[in-house]
Amino acid sequence: MVGEMKGTQLPNEYVMLSAHFDSWDGGSGATDNGTGTITMLEAMRVLKLVYPSPRRTILVGHWSGEEQGLNGSRGFVADHPDVVNGLQALFNQDNGTGRIENMSASGFPNASANLARYLSRVPADITRNIKFGFPGNPSAGGTDHASFVSCGAPGFGLGSGDWDYGRYTWHTNRDTYDKISFDDVKSGPTASSRNGRHHRSRPPPPPPLRRHRRPRRPGRDIHGSFFRHLCRLRGVPAALS
Repeated sequence: MVGEMKGTQLPNEYVMLSAHFDSWDGGSGATDNGTGTITMLEAMRVLKLVYPSPRRTILVGHWSGEEQGLNGSRGFVADHPDVVNGLQALFNQDNGTGRIENMSASGFPNASANLARYLSRVPADITRNIKFGFPGNPSAGGTDHASFVSCGAPGFGLGSGDWDYGRYTWHTNRDTYDKISFDDVKSGPTASSRNGRHHRSRPPPPPPLRRHRRPRRPGRDIHGSFFRHLCRLRGVPAALS
């Protein structure tokens, strides 16, 4: 499922939010990845309310088949080269119910300075517990932003607090609604929607540097597994240019 807020000035440039909609069969998929999905839904609701006419097109992808090999996001990448080519930044969340606590530049070395400069303008109550990995490493294929990074597009993962996710709920029959920490889940879209209006009039950046695209081998499987600020990011494309 893909939602869209059409850009008014640069409609062929895209900022994208990302979370997978499917879950492992053992439970109801509350922390993998219901929490990521509702976070992105709320972020889009806030954006629609306070920023109804964005400069660039804002998309949100709720992917199917992530657990079987990033099938939904890979299919979208294959079917929409125009979006991949025009993508300025994608932000993906897929690892539990905690607050956002880490972020990586996905191995884009020139993105680090501008990401850091931009995030330094975000209020400290949002960023003080976030660890930044610059330049970081490209996604190994464990979650959906890898589908975009593998094609050279700037995709970034937003890592959340642990809450025993990997040891207790991930891919088990314990991944149920009662394991959600709603205070933490609310912190992302609620806190990040407080600011950002002063970025509306900033001039558009140059197009981002694309990674070298290597031909994909037949049958190769790349699977392995707040927001208002990031949606409207201007620094990433400039840093990549």
